[in-house]
Amino acid sequence: MQAHGELKVRRDVVKRVSSSPHTVTEADNLDALKDFVARGFHADVIYIDPPYNTGKDFVYRDNFRQRREVRSDHFGQWHAEWLSMMLPRIILAREVLADTGFIFVSIGESEAAHLRLIMNEVFGEDCFAGQLIWKKGGTGKNDSKYAVIEHEYVLCYAKSASNPGFNLDPHAQTSTRYNHSDEKGNYSLVRLDSKTLGYLPSLDFSITGPDGREYWPHQPEGKSQVARWRWGKDKVSEHYEELVFRRGFVYTKNYEKKGARPRSILDGERFGVTRTGRKDAEEALGIQGTFDFPKPVRLIKHLIAIAGGADAVVLDFFAGSGTTAQAVAELNREDGGSRSVHLVQIAQPTEASSPARRAGFDSVADICLARVQALDGLDFSHIRLTPIEE
Repeated sequence: MQAHGELKVRRDVVKRVSSSPHTVTEADNLDALKDFVARGFHADVIYIDPPYNTGKDFVYRDNFRQRREVRSDHFGQWHAEWLSMMLPRIILAREVLADTGFIFVSIGESEAAHLRLIMNEVFGEDCFAGQLIWKKGGTGKNDSKYAVIEHEYVLCYAKSASNPGFNLDPHAQTSTRYNHSDEKGNYSLVRLDSKTLGYLPSLDFSITGPDGREYWPHQPEGKSQVARWRWGKDKVSEHYEELVFRRGFVYTKNYEKKGARPRSILDGERFGVTRTGRKDAEEALGIQGTFDFPKPVRLIKHLIAIAGGADAVVLDFFAGSGTTAQAVAELNREDGGSRSVHLVQIAQPTEASSPARRAGFDSVADICLARVQALDGLDFSHIRLTPIEE
């Protein structure tokens, strides 16, 4: 699957800061992604918040080669145009993503199902890492015919199915009780046999306990070939001393860790709501009402933290007001990391009567540049890509 085409843009460095790895590229992100691929750039974490296709016109007007023919003059064409805008960008994003990387895509209800099909096609279903649910508002308007929608989604995909998974969330709570301990620390007991992983004959064998008793996977009453061990014979032999034989069952030790696996529900109390994101942007810029729906900084910080290391290269090619740059700057300040951030934002004009225009911002790119410029300790190079007219 290809989405390259010939790159026909002029690359101008408006401001160069050679001592800083951070960049803001003012361009159509399709051109910017092609430029990244051509230059061999790779990102460890990609976060994007594309337009949600809620009925408002969007500024990305490609000559879509992937445009799909539909037999509808209404919703079908509406979805097809949005998906045709997204598809080549997702294809290129996968090329830019490092082999050990993750991509996160914020999306609303109207296109979540369609976007997931595209992501499955480009990344593969086996690389699906989760569909997180962000509770974006404390209360919803009571004017809906059906349920009041108080959430949005974040689709998560790994570049490779062999990715070891997300980092632990140090602030996550777990209900596990670690009521045993040894020289290595506190631990809980987890049954070595499982009835839900799918039966495999090679994992249905006897294990001899220290007392000489033979232990088998515990089959449901009246059934066979259901339960099996979670470990194979080699692993059992290698880690035999770590097994616990108790009350007729075999257990493994699950040691207490700092934090827990990230949860799929991103509650507004911890990660912020829509008004939190708006307040973040207003405080960073010192101006009210400059951007409609920015995500909370702490939501983006969480996604970056669970997906990448302290030296991660972070890319946002639907940068909007520049929230991702602020998230990276705050994470680096908190943990001493050396993450770099790379933003792409098209020079989409602000509305003539908007607070942003009255504040002197002619385009969304101007808002993004101003917000990043206001961040302490985050110098950046400003790059502009201009299409070459033929």
